[in-house]
Amino acid sequence: MQNVTMESERRLPRISPREFRDFEIHLDVDGITIIGTLGNISEEGLCFLGEDDFLSDEVQNSVIGTILWAGGTKRIFFEGKIMWVQTSKIRGKEYQLAGVQFNEKLNLTDSLLARSLQI
Repeated sequence: MQNVTMESERRLPRISPREFRDFEIHLDVDGITIIGTLGNISEEGLCFLGEDDFLSDEVQNSVIGTILWAGGTKRIFFEGKIMWVQTSKIRGKEYQLAGVQFNEKLNLTDSLLARSLQI
């Protein structure tokens, strides 16, 4: 297993939910599945956007997750750790954001990689 690092404090916001609106994220934390959307992604981690504050007590805890394409046509499974949680307004709506660091680097699909480079 590779060790990867993710900054706990991001210098600049990298949120562009419009680019990832076709992707849903499922996080399994202590047997509870939390569903949200993808804010951004890299080979080392992702930003989870949710509407509820379920993850604020989960920083440094392990998660198992799934990235789902619209219509369930494809999915990527991952394991990781919640590195940070914050509240942010995006286009006037309040979201709960969580940074997830993958335990192992992901090989992103061409469509995910292209969208992540647009940010």
